[in-house]
Amino acid sequence: MVKFIPINRLYNDIGEQYLDLVSTLYKTADTHFEDHYTTECETILKNICGRKHALLTTSGTASINIMLLAADINPGDNVITTSYSCPATVMPIKLMGANPIFYDINRYGCQDVADITHNAKAILVTGLYGDSCDFDKIDHPMVLNDSAQCMGGLYKNKSSVSHGDMSILSFATNKNCPVFGTYGAVLTDNDTLAEKIWLMRRNGYRNRDVGNSIQHIGINAQPHEDKALQLYCSLQHLEKWQARRKQIADFYKDELKKLDVTVRQSPSYSQTNNHKFCIFVDNKTMLRDKMLDNGVECQLHYTYNFSQVPLLSNQLDSDFTFTEQFKQHAISLPSSPWLTDTEAETVVQTLKKCITDADKGVTING
Repeated sequence: MVKFIPINRLYNDIGEQYLDLVSTLYKTADTHFEDHYTTECETILKNICGRKHALLTTSGTASINIMLLAADINPGDNVITTSYSCPATVMPIKLMGANPIFYDINRYGCQDVADITHNAKAILVTGLYGDSCDFDKIDHPMVLNDSAQCMGGLYKNKSSVSHGDMSILSFATNKNCPVFGTYGAVLTDNDTLAEKIWLMRRNGYRNRDVGNSIQHIGINAQPHEDKALQLYCSLQHLEKWQARRKQIADFYKDELKKLDVTVRQSPSYSQTNNHKFCIFVDNKTMLRDKMLDNGVECQLHYTYNFSQVPLLSNQLDSDFTFTEQFKQHAISLPSSPWLTDTEAETVVQTLKKCITDADKGVTING
């Protein structure tokens, strides 16, 4: 079976170093852990992402919650966001009691920001598949950048994560720099916002031993040294993993030209991190099932149009042309950095066996 993400191979890369270091971590801990690896990872992330501040949290979703809190999003506020992504993008907006205002994606799967006219407290833009939106076209005083899928990607030769008033990262097991489970970060260049984020990730207080030290509403998203240690180990492999993802993507592109299969393209302003390798087919669910029956695990990214979900939206009659096309036709092939050359070849040969002529004719139009 060619797995979409063979998690055991992440362990093969970082396991030995992690087990060696974590043993020392727990053996030397007293009443609490020192923040050595947390601080070290935050410093590395600042350098990689071109940000003044990076603050670790327990997950990418927690990071979005904190980012919204720091942006002073209140019940009843409008927040512009994408109609097509992981639900973790939109759920924090609803949990705040705010109103998500959905905008369509473009033909690349990135949020369309060219003609945003709606009055809103903030715009939460989302990169997808490793590509960011076109930041230079955004005209808004509070830009929040959900760059969970974009670490290592570039927007006009600068880190995709470096844009916006605040940005977030996810280090979940399916991301480009993974840990076992979940972990995240909020990044900013603004000193005042960084101070708020620091407080908000620890339930809003500065010092639990000092009365009246609660200064903000917050959540328990305090980073743990054990997970920071996992991230520290993964960061040592990031460059190698990124290079391998590109090798796999280049191989797929060359081979799929022979099959005349439509491959998702990256916009000209973006240098992708190849987070997902996406193709368009007539019936993605059927192809996913046929591939699995033949020993290759693919995934559907995604099956949602948030604007059409009554629990999330009152925009049920709006036009979301590209969202609907991606929802119906986009499927991701295995492309993790642990995929072997033999497995990549197996993916292509299995796709050749399972795909139909109707699938080959699918294009994204708008």
